[in-house]
Amino acid sequence: MLRGLDIFELVPSEYLSQNEIDAAKLVRFDTFNPQMQPRIVWPPAFPVVRSYLDQLVRGQGLPSSRTSAIAAQVTAAEQASGAARRSALTALAAQLDGDAGGARDAARVRAMAAAVRDLANAM
Repeated sequence: MLRGLDIFELVPSEYLSQNEIDAAKLVRFDTFNPQMQPRIVWPPAFPVVRSYLDQLVRGQGLPSSRTSAIAAQVTAAEQASGAARRSALTALAAQLDGDAGGARDAARVRAMAAAVRDLANAM
């Protein structure tokens, strides 16, 4: 202990995106006891939505043309505000629900749709 405490931080790589790191940083505990095994819940936030998208791109869960369109819609929604943002996010969630049927990674698409819906409802 004379040396102190080493603290490591993740960096983006081909296996982990900056959005995934940012989403992980959103989770906070007032106290942490690993024996309690607390359930982790991510708050509604754009990095969470983008992390799902990054995972779909990396795992080819949706065609690249669709993931590019989704990325553009997420960016447009983030730049909007108020009712326009909520409307854009609600429309995107509905589209993602439709995408899940033909997706290679339908579970992740449904999880992304839920995260988008949570974000819309938080507005």
